[in-house]
Amino acid sequence: MRIFLILVLGFFAHISVALAQNTGGVFPPMVNEGHRSAQFRIAVDPDGNNNDFRYASRLHYQQAINDDFMWRVIGQANNRGDNDVKFDFVQAELFWELSNRADKTKTGLRFDARYRDDNRPSQLGVNFMNQFDLGDGIRARALALTSWQFGDNAKDGINLLTRWQLAKSLPKGATFGVELYNNYGNTNNIRGFENQSHTIGPFMALPLDGVSIFAGPLFGLTDASPDMEARLWLTRKFD
Repeated sequence: MRIFLILVLGFFAHISVALAQNTGGVFPPMVNEGHRSAQFRIAVDPDGNNNDFRYASRLHYQQAINDDFMWRVIGQANNRGDNDVKFDFVQAELFWELSNRADKTKTGLRFDARYRDDNRPSQLGVNFMNQFDLGDGIRARALALTSWQFGDNAKDGINLLTRWQLAKSLPKGATFGVELYNNYGNTNNIRGFENQSHTIGPFMALPLDGVSIFAGPLFGLTDASPDMEARLWLTRKFD
């Protein structure tokens, strides 16, 4: 595990960073009472150009209210190609688990409120979360995400996305799997498949001395998708 961490950090240290788009994840619907954690994420795209963001990074903190509800706050910044890290957005989220502890299929909702500055639109979101226990340590997740813009330069219509994950648990808390991200665009102007963003890639998650690491690339499936994105998350739980 330590060797894996060194290799991952070395990859990010030497990569020629450019466009970063996806700091999101395929989040679970479960809420565990007493949970508290903080997480740092970074995403880079080595195939971007100087007119694009060089990278995006985000920091979030989340805490369960009880066995059904959890809140989270997120701050994200990025580099827009001028070697100057700038504020991207701040977002508040509320998770609501709808399933029971004994259910093999877990479901839930997440409500989002995002603020941006510089005459960029803010947005509200409602997301539907599902996790399926397939047995033998294998799970599947399926998310449907929606958001509505408001404020300066807001677009009409609803933004539509889906996210998918298939994962296998290993001994000592490790997990590996594959994820798929689909951005279909806005209902006011749904474009053809090649003009939508669709990415897929493997991931590995490992617990390391009180901190867990998640890493993996995403590869573009369409002309409008980035060719490759690299992602690294570090999570610290608080007992």
